Amino acid sequence: MHLDTLFSPQSIAVIGASTKAGSVGYTLTENLLKNGYRGKVYPVNPKTDRLFDLPCYKRVADIPEAVDLAIIIVPADIVPAVLREAGEKNIRAAIIISSGFKETGATGKALEETVLTIAQEFDITLLGPNCLGFLHPKIGLNASFAKHLPHDGSIAFFSQSGALSTALIDLSVDTLDFSHFVSIGNKTMIGENELLRYFAKDENVKTLGFYTEGLTDGNTLIKIGREILARAEAKPIIVLKSGTTTAGESASGSHTGALAGNDATYSALFKQARIVRAANLEQLTHFLTAFSHNSLPENNRLAIVTNAGGLGVLATDAAVTNGLRVATLSQETQEKLTTILPKAGSALNPIDVLGDALADRYRAAMEIVVADDQIDMLLVIVTPQTMTQAKETAEAIVSIKQHTPKPIIAVFAGKVSFQDGLAALQKNAITTVTYPEAAAEALAALAQVANWRKETSPTPFSPENPDHEKAATIIQAAKNAGRAALTEKEASEILIAYGFPFFATSLVNNKEEAASVAEKIDKKVALKIVSPDIIHKSDVGGVILNVEPKDAGEAYEKLMAQVKEHVPKARLLGALVVEMAEEGGQEIILGLKKEPGLGTVVLAGLGGIFVETFKDTALRFAPLTREDAEEMLHELKAFPLLQGTRGQHGIHLETLITMIGRLSQLAEDFPEIAELDLNPLLSFPKAENFRVLDARIRLEK
Repeated sequence: MHLDTLFSPQSIAVIGASTKAGSVGYTLTENLLKNGYRGKVYPVNPKTDRLFDLPCYKRVADIPEAVDLAIIIVPADIVPAVLREAGEKNIRAAIIISSGFKETGATGKALEETVLTIAQEFDITLLGPNCLGFLHPKIGLNASFAKHLPHDGSIAFFSQSGALSTALIDLSVDTLDFSHFVSIGNKTMIGENELLRYFAKDENVKTLGFYTEGLTDGNTLIKIGREILARAEAKPIIVLKSGTTTAGESASGSHTGALAGNDATYSALFKQARIVRAANLEQLTHFLTAFSHNSLPENNRLAIVTNAGGLGVLATDAAVTNGLRVATLSQETQEKLTTILPKAGSALNPIDVLGDALADRYRAAMEIVVADDQIDMLLVIVTPQTMTQAKETAEAIVSIKQHTPKPIIAVFAGKVSFQDGLAALQKNAITTVTYPEAAAEALAALAQVANWRKETSPTPFSPENPDHEKAATIIQAAKNAGRAALTEKEASEILIAYGFPFFATSLVNNKEEAASVAEKIDKKVALKIVSPDIIHKSDVGGVILNVEPKDAGEAYEKLMAQVKEHVPKARLLGALVVEMAEEGGQEIILGLKKEPGLGTVVLAGLGGIFVETFKDTALRFAPLTREDAEEMLHELKAFPLLQGTRGQHGIHLETLITMIGRLSQLAEDFPEIAELDLNPLLSFPKAENFRVLDARIRLEK
């Protein structure tokens, strides 16, 4: 791709430049000319000869010089013809501002595909369509209809929403500086993955951020995100993803499908890609500011300096909630603080300098605290008291920040009283927020990225050598029969082929067979209905437990009768006679769910009857590394139970990790698996006692 040409063009043709003030064609042309861009600008409009005192050409072919970039602002139906003319002119980059493409439906989608074909034919790098354009402040280039060109800085930001772009630029004019700001629109050719790769190579870019409404190719994003964070110089990535409460999520036929909802899946994707996720637009600005103004901390140990005890407590609560450690100050630090604080002050953490603190007391306290090796970052809280010196305190914070690499965020909890102070902080690139909770969240994000940076190379799971051929035969037979839902027997056979342990199980079709099989097992059994039309067996009386071998025949007849009563039209293919589990196992759920466009997500969590009650699950995208599986288990609230706590035996975690790896391999080998439920998996302290009790597999239709 010709991304250098796109973002740093020497010449630009505006096809659809307009003489009508206030129109997109007029505003965009004006923006190109008024911000100091030194390249050549060629307006193209067949209805006028001059625009902004420049010659205006009827067609792009009429421009006598070479052109690097075409900005197209014409009705959608003539965009293909205009783009072809640009290709014939040997223009290597284009921005399609126009809307009316796939966002409008099938006709627009076909038109967009035509545009892509033309761009590929002429080797044109294409941004958009349906986008705002982009801004490159360093060269004075506002190739968009955004009102303001931000200050040149180290943040590269791109957005699927043009309106959000203009809002963020306006909201952050005093706090954020951008190297590039790009509206990507429909992402026909250039999307998030391409821009992450491109801007990661730019030495002027220190922080990457983007807003998205939906992604594709999750595995590539994971690879790119991890590669960027592993570079010698850290380039953190922050994302804002909308659609967290999508009302239109389809109902699912499995626990995994229900639990791996749209938003949970995206959160897992960003964690796995080592991308920090902002919860909202305000937090996005806080995170971008914190990362662009601070180095990464060594660890997560926080010190709080405050002139208000209440806000110090709020900051402490927020810090702990977000995974930070409120550090224990060294004895030496406490003694030094005691010498500069009033008797009513606190030399513990939070350090309370009291409400009458002037700037010199703040400065002295901060100097002592940042020198402590037990401290990795500093949160400074200032509230407006009668004696508070806002500007002088801000200058003290600036001075401290200039002499320490440790991150500092200032909470100036006020507005009217703090104008001068805030201006001083913002001028000197000190991250400022109004509330202590927001500061704690931003510092926690810094600490999270620092922790990710310490990771060693990921460990792939060792090959398990499953019986791939057997599993493939079963899946192909279901496909040939036109069945998406596999029978429980088919599901168990596939999982057995991949090394999952099951109880002794037999399919029976009458009471005599049921009795015979139960006698051979010679212990209590369970009977479970077999039907492609029934997903949740227990809901329709399709499961009978703790059946003595001598009662198995009678139980078979009872099972059939009660299922027919509940679902008379269901196809009944017999029943499974299954050896009953021993008591004492911990119920686990494992699962797969295919996310169209993203990949297949692997789920692990607390299983059995607790699945829907607690929804204590973790997700990652296949293929998983060993570290991914371990991270999933540590995310679970129930992890202390699995590990063993308060005298209770835990489970054999290594066996569970291995099974998660096998499930990941199954997802890779058979991407046509739409959903898989393995619930419950009974887990025990000894590996040999693990057993799968129930399994369901549904293929893509």
